[in-house]
Amino acid sequence: MTNKNLANFISLSRILGVVVIFWLTPYKTNLWQLWVVLIYIVICITDFFDGWVARRLGIVSDIGKVLDPLADKIVVLVLLPLLEMQVISSFPVFIILAREFAIMGLRVVSAKNGVIIAATKSGKIKTILTLPVCGILLGRAPVTEVANLPLPLVPLNLLRRWVFSWPGWVFNLLIWSVVIVTVWSFLDYFGTFIWQQYVNKAGNDAKQAKKQLLSIVPTTITTLNMICGFAGIIFCFLGYYDLTVLLVLTGLIFDGLDGNIARKLGVSSGFGAKLDSRADTICFGLAPAVLIYFTLSSYNFASSQIVAALFGALYPLSVIYRLKRFDKKGHSDYFEGLPSPIAASFIVLGSISSYIATPLFFMPIIIISCILMVSRVKYPHSSITLKKPFFKFLKIPASVFFMTTLLSLLDKKIGTHLFFSHEALFLVAVSYIAYPLTYLLFPPKSK
Repeated sequence: MTNKNLANFISLSRILGVVVIFWLTPYKTNLWQLWVVLIYIVICITDFFDGWVARRLGIVSDIGKVLDPLADKIVVLVLLPLLEMQVISSFPVFIILAREFAIMGLRVVSAKNGVIIAATKSGKIKTILTLPVCGILLGRAPVTEVANLPLPLVPLNLLRRWVFSWPGWVFNLLIWSVVIVTVWSFLDYFGTFIWQQYVNKAGNDAKQAKKQLLSIVPTTITTLNMICGFAGIIFCFLGYYDLTVLLVLTGLIFDGLDGNIARKLGVSSGFGAKLDSRADTICFGLAPAVLIYFTLSSYNFASSQIVAALFGALYPLSVIYRLKRFDKKGHSDYFEGLPSPIAASFIVLGSISSYIATPLFFMPIIIISCILMVSRVKYPHSSITLKKPFFKFLKIPASVFFMTTLLSLLDKKIGTHLFFSHEALFLVAVSYIAYPLTYLLFPPKSK
């Protein structure tokens, strides 16, 4: 063997060592357990030794660049014998191994594009933590004690007994620490991979790549809004109306975030605006419409099914008209017509209130919402509204009512519904809906 192949031989011996461990496991006595632990210690030493030798002797090779990371991935496979011996549960093993294969895939794809993903700090920390934890777990498996051990193994056996005496929570802490660092490492590698892809697409213009990458943030938030709408529709058909209301209200949060974040990051785009309109149509149009249909069809009056279908169709059509008009005129300080998120909150909160969800009140609420959405009544943006003294005062109570409503929808046992949070939040929506009346009652003074 020449010095040129020394580092590669060390990496190869690490792979062969793992093969031996698989052959010797599961072990029944502490004698074979100690031999396995000893072999594993040697493997861990070679993991830090082969790279040092290659750099020291200047014998870094293409084969070594492939063989070293491959050996690292194979070493982690010692988790499988640990799983067989029931020292560790399957879920942590799945997370750790899935990360290894995912990183391998990212590196292959990146290499095809001519970019090499270097080892990150998080990856090194993951290795430094994972290797000793696996060694400790190898000594954790219960075995039959053999008295006559070879003298070199006696100190190692004392260490094994000490490790075995540790309480179970220590091992759980070590395992889940490895899982957490593993996930962190994957996200770090994945972030590096995504960044390099965007840099390549931008022609190595880091500033443009950063802008393109930041555009993912509002798009993701908008997508979450759309998911809330789809999930709300599904839960409504399944009869979980409270969850539909919860998801529509959660969509309000995402809807309030995506546009503001896009403008602050300077990544507003035509695609983002169109996606936002689609998300609003689903979350604030279709989901409340399905809820309207099921709410009205549950009432005992003549032709309730027909009325439910008509109102269920009228509402989303009003939302679609309102959003199309908004898309043509774009963002401004004043909306033309009632914003669909406010109309949706008006509808869904009314549907779950035992005081409001009656034909006498609920049907007029739907009609009023539809008329105001298609009207040309001016409604101020939140940035304008919150400057008014009344809404400044209402901001904190509204936030409290919103959170208590969400909590009560998540779990009725919490008891927040006793404080009429649904009705209080409904009145907050009413106060905004009635805001244009202030211009009639208190017309602005001409200058």
